[in-house]
Amino acid sequence: MFNIHSTEILLILIVALIVIGPDKLPSAIRTASLWIGRFRRSFYKVKAEVERELNTDEIRRQLHNESVMAQIEDAKTKVNKVAKDTETSVNSLVNTEDFDPGASPSTADQNPSENISGTDHKQNSNTPTEAVRETYTPAKNPKLAQAEKTGKVVEKDGVG
Repeated sequence: MFNIHSTEILLILIVALIVIGPDKLPSAIRTASLWIGRFRRSFYKVKAEVERELNTDEIRRQLHNESVMAQIEDAKTKVNKVAKDTETSVNSLVNTEDFDPGASPSTADQNPSENISGTDHKQNSNTPTEAVRETYTPAKNPKLAQAEKTGKVVEKDGVG
């Protein structure tokens, strides 16, 4: 509470010993410590009452919540920006003419007639872009879409 160094306290005790005397000094110290304790308790009671009146705890919580919400909004805008950038870059990659999903570097060197992939997307579509769109349409189940093309009826268990 007070900025008193230990040598200053020792000096005060020596002066008190000389002025009060050795027989009355212990009772004087007890009395002083009781008064200091009472002063501290009353000071903290008044401080707590003022804080309750001003609702400082509630204001502190509110300020903390507002700062947290601001941090969340900042993070949200950053995530949205990264998501939009990613979406733009993926869309530009997918919409290129030479995009071939699942192609490895070794198959990129082959001619399209040499590429045996087990799918007939290039046979059904005119351009690679249409093949990509047919392959990655999320609206239809791939098995149902294949069954519609071939004319087969697919049961619930997926066997035609």
